[in-house]
Amino acid sequence: MKFKALFLAVSASLALSACGGSSNDKPVASKEQQSTTASTTTTTTKPEPEKPTPVFSIAATLGNACSDESAAVLADVIFHNVSGKVISSVKTGSDGKLAQALPENTHHVTLVAKDTSSIPMTTQLFTLLDVANTDYGTIEFNQQQVCDSQRKEVDPSALAASQPDYYISGLIGSDISVKDLGPDNSYLYPESKNTILHISNEDYSDVRGGLFNLEGEAPIELTDEAFASPGVRVNIADLPFSKIDSVNSRVSLASFDDNEQISTQLIFGPDYRHKYIFPELATTSYAYNSVTERASLPGFDMFTKSATFHDIDNNGQPRETAPLLYDTALQNAFTQFAQSMAQQSNGNLFEYDFSGVDDRINLVAITLRWEDVINGEVRWEVVSKPQAAIPDFEFGTAINTNVDTVEGFELNLDVTALNFTGGFDALRQEFQKAAAGNIYIDTSLLKGAAVYSFDIEVSE
Repeated sequence: MKFKALFLAVSASLALSACGGSSNDKPVASKEQQSTTASTTTTTTKPEPEKPTPVFSIAATLGNACSDESAAVLADVIFHNVSGKVISSVKTGSDGKLAQALPENTHHVTLVAKDTSSIPMTTQLFTLLDVANTDYGTIEFNQQQVCDSQRKEVDPSALAASQPDYYISGLIGSDISVKDLGPDNSYLYPESKNTILHISNEDYSDVRGGLFNLEGEAPIELTDEAFASPGVRVNIADLPFSKIDSVNSRVSLASFDDNEQISTQLIFGPDYRHKYIFPELATTSYAYNSVTERASLPGFDMFTKSATFHDIDNNGQPRETAPLLYDTALQNAFTQFAQSMAQQSNGNLFEYDFSGVDDRINLVAITLRWEDVINGEVRWEVVSKPQAAIPDFEFGTAINTNVDTVEGFELNLDVTALNFTGGFDALRQEFQKAAAGNIYIDTSLLKGAAVYSFDIEVSE
């Protein structure tokens, strides 16, 4: 029994979730990929210089929640043909890397990482669809290593003496009076090498930020002079979902200095102290805006989220980004995705086509989670083009698919529009780089980005 059978029990609920989808909708037709044979020519004159053999290379690492460093992962690398059958498999080296030519007829590649020391055992898969001989960068698995969170202490005594009636933002807690700072709230958890903190007076007539280095063990000394950069108020009201008076609406601000994220601010209701950026300290700032809805299905809960990213100019004005909405086109595409799971005669696990929903959509990410008695806790991620057919993969000896039941089934589907004009392979590589270590190699991916997510999980 392969994985296809495991999802039949949930396919009916998924189809019901797409209200308005017709049972007569035809499944998405996948585009058959034709292999091409390169022709060779000879010459009787000067021979052509030999071209280097293209190499498929990949690195598997394990993210560390306590630092920016990652550990190498020994992973099985499985090469599949177009229908998902195994051609061959190898293992990454002790450094987590692999470099070799692709076996003939390879269409897809899966990396499998197992942690047999955990209870229950964890198994993680990452599948690359439609691969070519190229550098695919780093696949970061999210098995979190056990470690203590590192705190960075601050010394607020000088600031408390000079500005006792001011408030400070960026430490533990959303908004703290400087005079109330003490051992329980005078610290933060470093996520980068630098961070922005800012202070403000009662009527917001004075809002100033400072950039602080978080390296080393000595506490950060807070002084009034360290906060020398004027804050710029962000026009939050212009964001598409900011006017929704609901706990399901969320707004946050993030600032970057080159590729390092140096500030994250969550905004709740009229918390105006957080609605500032500091253009002198950050090269780029973004507003993240989302709204979440919940629907109850037979035995499952589904959460949908529409989210947008807006780059902010130095005057605090977010650039308008149109969200992806659950209109008829998106609804029909999701219905076809759900129905493809129920087609037992179909050799594919999923088929979908979101390319006609919005011409900005350029990437779809699917994450499946479940637990079974053989593989333990399983997480399987696939990042693909807007239109794709995911076959019912076989994995040889790396994964045992002879399972009858699963528990705790979860599915996450992200339909994403990123700011990228190149080909899909290049986009996928940039997306993977952005996901590794929470460091964006190119933050322009977020400019004008929009995401629509479907999260389905078993009801408690």
